[in-house]
Amino acid sequence: MRILLAAVAALAIAGQAYADTAVTADAIATRISETIAARLPSPGRYKVMLADPGYQLTLPAAAQGRYDIAALTFDPARQSFTAALAYTNAGGEREYVRIGGAAASVVTVPALLRDVAPGETISEADLTTIEMPADRLGSQILTSSANIAGQAARRMLRANTPLQNYDVKKPILIKKGELVTVTYAVDGIELTTQGQAQAEAGLGDTVAVMNTRSRRTIDARVTGSGAATVVVSNATLAAR
Repeated sequence: MRILLAAVAALAIAGQAYADTAVTADAIATRISETIAARLPSPGRYKVMLADPGYQLTLPAAAQGRYDIAALTFDPARQSFTAALAYTNAGGEREYVRIGGAAASVVTVPALLRDVAPGETISEADLTTIEMPADRLGSQILTSSANIAGQAARRMLRANTPLQNYDVKKPILIKKGELVTVTYAVDGIELTTQGQAQAEAGLGDTVAVMNTRSRRTIDARVTGSGAATVVVSNATLAAR
């Protein structure tokens, strides 16, 4: 009984291994994309789409699920390709199929997972990456996600859209006209006073603050929400 079951299982496995195989257009496009990238002198990634998106390559059992890209021609100017796929047919001979389609160089750029409203701060969890055509990569498009998290949106930003330099800015921590706590750092001693911001500013920015007592205006570096610091010498502090 055990021997019979083992024989049946072996036949089932063998039958499954040598059955006809259907290769999807997406799988073929991936193979062609990898082949183009490997053959070009400069590295890169290519987005490939077959002329017939619904095309399937049916491999007979004799091919054992294998096929080769026997020939491939890529025209970067026209962003197109033609290829010959080869496999072993039922008669044990090599059979060829010609296909064509589009192939364009693409780059990966940062994008948002969700829409972000103006003034809203972007977090790490909001970021993802998308592919875009390399020939549409302008000098203003952000190509790295470094330093995007923690920035605020200048305008309404849509999900899955390339980000540009002017899309983000430092979050506003001090608004014009609001009261600011100003800390004077003098030789390890800190003194605090209150002033009125003369402009809006973000973290690390320098903002003009008018001392509410002396009515003098000083420049202070923003250190937090409603807070700024001035590093001064003893002589400067005495003059204040």
